[in-house]
Amino acid sequence: MLKTIAIILTGAILFTGCAFVDQRVDLTYERTVNAKGGTGEVYIAKPKDNTGLSKKPSGEIIIGTVKNTYGMKTADVITSNDIGDWIVKALIQELSFAGYTVMPVIELPDDVPKGIDLTLLRVFVDQDVGFWTVGAISDIQFTVEIWKNGVKVKIINVMAKGDERSVMGSAETKGISLKKALQSAMQQAIPEIIKTLEY
Repeated sequence: MLKTIAIILTGAILFTGCAFVDQRVDLTYERTVNAKGGTGEVYIAKPKDNTGLSKKPSGEIIIGTVKNTYGMKTADVITSNDIGDWIVKALIQELSFAGYTVMPVIELPDDVPKGIDLTLLRVFVDQDVGFWTVGAISDIQFTVEIWKNGVKVKIINVMAKGDERSVMGSAETKGISLKKALQSAMQQAIPEIIKTLEY
């Protein structure tokens, strides 16, 4: 009985201690859509960032929360990666595989034959404290403006979630959750982009 109590107390101390340290996440992506049918060049403008995310004094972006076993916030999830670049690189991977030559630019040319303009609305990962495992639930939202021959022809509103669970609620778990959310976002956006640009 005393041994069991000691193990529980040790576990509680470890969980609580870890929760007071910021967790650094590397934003990654793996192609998932496998779409085809793209032709020619497509321009992608540098995204407008309307997420309102704060930064640490070090310059790292706060993109989520770390919580203790009681569900109280004790630290931040932070990244040194550029969020706009992360999403654009995912688009480049998917659209290149689909057949496009992708041209990243600061802003779209006035007479752009095929163009994509992004506005980032939300990128966040929240820790969900469960009984046996700790979840990382990610939320990614952005709009995609699709342009053809200098005319905006469609706006897509993308809202995607990612969920990953582990025993400790690590930074790695949160990174996987964010990657899953971005993959879900691409699954929504890429087919619509191709259909709008090509048909």
